[in-house]
Amino acid sequence: MNDVRILSVVEPYVQKLGLPLDRQQLEQLELLSCLMRQDPLYKSVSKISDPEEVAVKHFLDSLIPLALAPAVWRAATIIDLGTGGGFPCLPLAIALPKSTFIAVDSRQKSVDFVARMAEKAGIKNVKTRHARIEDLGRDKAFRERYDLVVCRALSAVRILVEYTLPLLKNGGQAFYYKGPKLEQEMLEAANAFCVFGVADSDIELLSLMPPEVPYERNFVRILKRHSSPAAYPRKAGLPASRPL
Repeated sequence: MNDVRILSVVEPYVQKLGLPLDRQQLEQLELLSCLMRQDPLYKSVSKISDPEEVAVKHFLDSLIPLALAPAVWRAATIIDLGTGGGFPCLPLAIALPKSTFIAVDSRQKSVDFVARMAEKAGIKNVKTRHARIEDLGRDKAFRERYDLVVCRALSAVRILVEYTLPLLKNGGQAFYYKGPKLEQEMLEAANAFCVFGVADSDIELLSLMPPEVPYERNFVRILKRHSSPAAYPRKAGLPASRPL
């Protein structure tokens, strides 16, 4: 394994984009990166192992939306659905120490890994939850309780709408990390937006492009204004197999 430091990759973008990270937080990101790559279970939760790729595709990618829509990131309670190896939850939790994060995944090994990394790296504002997303959305302890739900590399927009909106308070926001083919996904999501009462004015599309960042990255921000229909989310598996 080469000895590329995450700071050498991430720090120039922190300065360029004005990301809210001080020296102590940057060093904590470095520690987290080292701990992750040294952990024997890391390869079971991420296919990316090269340190420079880890820095760009996991850490930088998790952090760059902090340069956009500042009001989104003032959320007190944030859920990361399908957290996998802890992205974007763990880097965001370092950058946003005043927010409380819950990292959710249906795989126990992912939840255990994230909890262990948070403890070892001294990230005190992260909790974990092993659950199917659909079950969480019907749980009274979670339904319509959160200020912000984030999803990265999880599913298509029309599926994410059903996953995320039931978890949000009225006035809360969903924030999806998306790739370059967002236009088609938005067209396909028209019915899901209708079902959940999402108006065009509640949706904002955001993007970062080279040379600001190494690749094109798009984001969807949705403001929730209405309570979610009681029938949603449907039982586990249905949102993905029969999307709205």
